[in-house]
Amino acid sequence: MKNTLALVLALAVVSSPAYASRARLEALGEGKNGSYYINDARNMFLNPASITKHKKKLLLELGSAEPTAIAPSTQPTDAPVVGSSRAQGGFINTFGDFTYAVYLNNVSNTSMNLFTPNPTNAVEVAFAGEGTIGWGLSVVHGYGPTGANTVNTWGARFGVNKDDLAVFGTVGLVGKAVNGGVETKSKLNLDLGATYQLGDFTAFGNFIAGSLENDVAKTSAYAVGVGHKKEMTKSTNMFTRLEARKMKVENAGPGNMNAWNLPVVLGAEAQALSWLAVRGSITHSLLGQTDTAATSVAAGVGLTFGDVTIDGLVATGSGAGAGALATNLGTNGQASSSTFGFGDGMISRIAMTYNF
Repeated sequence: MKNTLALVLALAVVSSPAYASRARLEALGEGKNGSYYINDARNMFLNPASITKHKKKLLLELGSAEPTAIAPSTQPTDAPVVGSSRAQGGFINTFGDFTYAVYLNNVSNTSMNLFTPNPTNAVEVAFAGEGTIGWGLSVVHGYGPTGANTVNTWGARFGVNKDDLAVFGTVGLVGKAVNGGVETKSKLNLDLGATYQLGDFTAFGNFIAGSLENDVAKTSAYAVGVGHKKEMTKSTNMFTRLEARKMKVENAGPGNMNAWNLPVVLGAEAQALSWLAVRGSITHSLLGQTDTAATSVAAGVGLTFGDVTIDGLVATGSGAGAGALATNLGTNGQASSSTFGFGDGMISRIAMTYNF
C-alpha cells in the first residue's frame, strides 16, 4: 500500500510537458529537424534563434539510423535501418543574457543530401540572444565514417526573429567525400526558410539548392504552405499543415527527378492525464505527379515525471503508394516505416528531456 501511494504521489508531482524531441514531432507528422509551426526544441535545427524559448534542457534520443539516400534529395527519408540505431543528444543552457546549445550526432539535411557515404557523426554549437530582434547562430560539423570511405563537412545556421516574422537558414560551406578512392567536393549548399504567424495560422516558405563539383549532381526545391494550431480544449490541440512543394534533382547518371506534390498533415496531441500525453497524425498526398495515393500514419506518447519527460514514437505505418518521392516532397524529412507492427519493433524512437 505504501509503495502504491508513493507511486501515485510521484506521478502527481509533474511539470508542464517538455516539448523537445524528434519522437514527438514525428508522431505529429513533422520532420526530424523541427517544424515550421509547432513549438519544439528541435526547431533549433531550422532556426538557432529558437533555443531562447527552450532554456535549460538536457535532450537525449535513440532511434533508427539514417539510411543512405538512393539519390540526392532535398528531404532524405528516415525509414528504419535494420539492426542499426542512432543515439544523439545535447543541452541548452544560459550564459548571462545569452542562450547556448551543444548537440551531438544530429546529421544535417544539407550535408546528407549530396554525399555517399553519408556523414555518420555530427557536432553542433549554437549561440542566441534576445532583444528587439531575436537572433541565433550555430556551426555544424559532419564527419565519418572512417576508413576508405569518409565524409567531412562544415556548415552554419542562422536565424532572426522580429515579432511574428522569422527568417532562417542552413548554409553548407565546405564538403568533401571519399568513396572507393574517388574524391568529390561540394559547392555552396543552401536551405533557406521564413515563417509569419497570423493568429493560429503560420505561413511558411522554403528554398533548397545544392550541387557537387563538375555539376555531377544538382538539387533544388521550393515550398510554400500554411500550418494551423487549434486549441480544442485546455488539454487538446489539433494541428493541420498544407504544403505545396516542387523538387528537381539532376544527376550525371540515373536518378533524375522533376516532381511536385501537395501533401496535407492532420495531427492531434492531448494531455490525457497529468503525466500522460498522447499524439498521432495522418499524412496524405492530395495531388502530385507520382505517389498520389501515399498515406502514412504515426502515433506516440509522452510521459512526464517531475522535470523529466519521456517521449516515444510508438508506431508508424504507410499505405499503398507511399514511396520515397511523396515522403521527400511532403513531410520535411519525416517518413513512415513500411509496416505498422506492435511486436519487438513497436517503439521505433524514444527520447528523454530533463528540465534543469
